[in-house]
Amino acid sequence: MSEVGYCTLDDLRRALREAGLPGDAEQDPQIAVDAITAETEPLQRRLKRHFYEPTGIDEASEVTIPTEPKTRDDEESIPTGGVSLSGEPTTPKTWQGPYTRIELGRNYAKQINKLLVQGEDGSYTDWVSSDEYTGGQWPEAVGEDYFLRINNGGVSHLYIDSQNFLDEDGEPIVDSFANVVYVDFDYGHEGIPQAVRRAVALRAGAELVEEAVIEIPSNATVYNTETKAEKIREKADELLEEYGGKYNDD
Repeated sequence: MSEVGYCTLDDLRRALREAGLPGDAEQDPQIAVDAITAETEPLQRRLKRHFYEPTGIDEASEVTIPTEPKTRDDEESIPTGGVSLSGEPTTPKTWQGPYTRIELGRNYAKQINKLLVQGEDGSYTDWVSSDEYTGGQWPEAVGEDYFLRINNGGVSHLYIDSQNFLDEDGEPIVDSFANVVYVDFDYGHEGIPQAVRRAVALRAGAELVEEAVIEIPSNATVYNTETKAEKIREKADELLEEYGGKYNDD
């Protein structure tokens, strides 16, 4: 599968024109496509988000636009309460009634495919496929063994009934709550927001300009273009502020 991008070459051309930058996406389209895909993957990772367009984008003939959610699997620990009294067992921390909560590693989770939970004998059971456990989406699945809830900002939480980790006396049935859950889930936001498309285009444009300017002998031109490239990256950061994170280089 080819690498995907969150904007088109036309988005990139518009970003260059609006910023008054000298780069030209027409000269070598593949270099421009590479710049777009190189800026897309870091955005996914830093914002913990994936965006997709189910029917693609008409003008994106050169760039592979993602058209479906992605899948991820993570090993998770159950959060526990504060410091336990001497001799008292460590038990899961709860948020809503008996439910403990895990924040998933990506936002906009769509569904839980597998939920492997450690039991008393140390083995793992997939609660999704097992007839002994039930779950689903909030609020319909409240009262069941687990449910997935997405807040208004897209943050994804998996709620698990903590009573499944305790015996009838309230004692833990597992030796440790570390790494007792494996979760496989689909995630993604349907639709690529215009702000995201522009931010990726701006970052890709700045990269193209900096690469092209290496061959320009005038130090004044180099300084001026590099300054513009930095400004364009700052604009990309501003566009992404509503998504909960900057697009700064690590």
